[in-house]
Amino acid sequence: MERIQVNVTTGERQVIQLTAEEIAQTKARALEAAQAEAQWKIDNASQLRQQTYIAEADPLFFKAQRGEATMEEWQAKVAEIKTRFPKD
Repeated sequence: MERIQVNVTTGERQVIQLTAEEIAQTKARALEAAQAEAQWKIDNASQLRQQTYIAEADPLFFKAQRGEATMEEWQAKVAEIKTRFPKD
């Protein structure tokens, strides 16, 4: 693994090899970020679901009410949204 260091005055670029410790720290930070994102998604699942229901499921429901789609299509969309944004 390497990083590129750029001198902002001259524009000169220098490739620097990372040490094993720097690589481990980088991987640890990436893991922490992924875990934080996953937790954020869980914590915000209700809001994300609500927004997605409005954008995706509600139009299907109204189409089903008019006979332009089936209730099964709407129920499948609701189930898919619940799977996409799990609460636990």
